[in-house]
Amino acid sequence: MLAELGHNILLSLTALQATILVILLRIGSSIPYVKERIQKFEERNLLVPYQNFWDEYGGKKMLGCVLKIMLGDVNKTARLGNLAPNCRLISTDGKECRLLDFAKGTRPLVLNFGSFVHDYDDEVDFLTVYILEAHPTDGWRWNNNVEIPQHKSLEDRLAAAEMLKKSSRCSVPIMVDAFENEASKAYGAWPERLFIIQDGKIVYEGGTGPYNYKITEVQSWLEKYKARL
Repeated sequence: MLAELGHNILLSLTALQATILVILLRIGSSIPYVKERIQKFEERNLLVPYQNFWDEYGGKKMLGCVLKIMLGDVNKTARLGNLAPNCRLISTDGKECRLLDFAKGTRPLVLNFGSFVHDYDDEVDFLTVYILEAHPTDGWRWNNNVEIPQHKSLEDRLAAAEMLKKSSRCSVPIMVDAFENEASKAYGAWPERLFIIQDGKIVYEGGTGPYNYKITEVQSWLEKYKARL
């Protein structure tokens, strides 16, 4: 009872924090000097033209995204040092499996909800999980993104993942989160996130994307792991 109450209080405080953050960004974007600083920060961290932001920057769509990211992090069950949630995944040809099916013995499994990382395939395994679109054409849309609407069915998500698979030409397995978003919710993965699993436990928990999606941290962890072999 107390744990549930504490969790609900944390959710409320997180929602309030997200709302205040977006309001401050909205106010800041109306001040020329602050807007310029925001522009430089966004270009440096997100690598997209700042013009794509201003129509919705600090607006309802942005607030919805920030709330989804922050509340998803609070609600996730995947935590550093804990057993890794063994979520249901689906291949692009419709076959079901479990996330931990890709873990091999004591080898680390880099779990990637986002861009590809595949430098250490001799000692480490990699898995990319395709989840909800971060910026669909019918959501908080960016002009320089691939034109994909939010998935209305599992078939839509499978088709989008197949498109990524063909365009990337990457050897890393690409699996699809179930349409109920089981993996995304368990790992607080939307819009992108990195984890490392070893011996069934989470040994690295990356921050929430996009700003805290840091491939360099994974590379550093893998370098240290490789040095111990």
